[in-house]
Amino acid sequence: MKTLYKFSALTLAACLSLTLVSCEQEDNKDNNSTVLLGLFGVMEAGKSCETPGATLTIGTPIEICNPAGGAGVHFVIQDLSNAFSHSVVFSGGYKSKDYALNAPTSGNVLVNNYNAFQFWMYDGRSTSGSPASAIRYEPNYAASSAVRVNTGLTAAELPIAAVTDTQCDAFTAVASTCKANKNGGEKKTFCLDVTKTTEGASRITLWLDGKNGANCSVKTSLTAENAVVHKLPSDFANNKSPLDTRTFYLAAGAAGSNSGSVSFGKITVSTETAIK
Repeated sequence: MKTLYKFSALTLAACLSLTLVSCEQEDNKDNNSTVLLGLFGVMEAGKSCETPGATLTIGTPIEICNPAGGAGVHFVIQDLSNAFSHSVVFSGGYKSKDYALNAPTSGNVLVNNYNAFQFWMYDGRSTSGSPASAIRYEPNYAASSAVRVNTGLTAAELPIAAVTDTQCDAFTAVASTCKANKNGGEKKTFCLDVTKTTEGASRITLWLDGKNGANCSVKTSLTAENAVVHKLPSDFANNKSPLDTRTFYLAAGAAGSNSGSVSFGKITVSTETAIK
């Protein structure tokens, strides 16, 4: 009986020991999985960043965030609205935000060929009476060399807040056309690919959220076919160098008697383009 008791006790101890080893191994597996998931989360978080929403006064550009994991190449500008400033300018390639509203020159853009990129949305109602928007790639700091691509977006599709007849009357020469475009498109969301290159121009693709089935919240919905503008590097044949800096800015521009502001919900930046 004593022998049987000893055998049972030893067997139980062995089983408990194996169980504890097994549990320890499982705990280690769990810990390793947790660490791996944590590292994966950090890596994923490094692929994007957000610039919180703000209201920009005339002539005060803000710098847009850059992800910790690399250069930003895809941008989502949510709920953008131009409240009667001259223009909204989204730009890259400038030395600092202090220069981001200026034409590219050797003094305000960095090295190489002083390349700069702009997506600008012109209110227009104080001058021509009609809003407009375009993509501009400007090499060699010479405006005559700029490649400007009009987006073709209408006043109703641009992020232009409503103005009153009284405001339009202040621009006597274009008062009637100003009134024809006074309602604008209020808040709009845009998304862009501005690819990173080591030589030559970027591919530039622009989408308007809700147009042609594009959904800026769903990258897989964004294609070359439903883009407002889709320009390959070869379309900027006069531009031989990449953007000098991958820092981007958003600004409200002034001209003449224009006064107002630009607001946006937030700007999300990603290290991965929508079009692969």
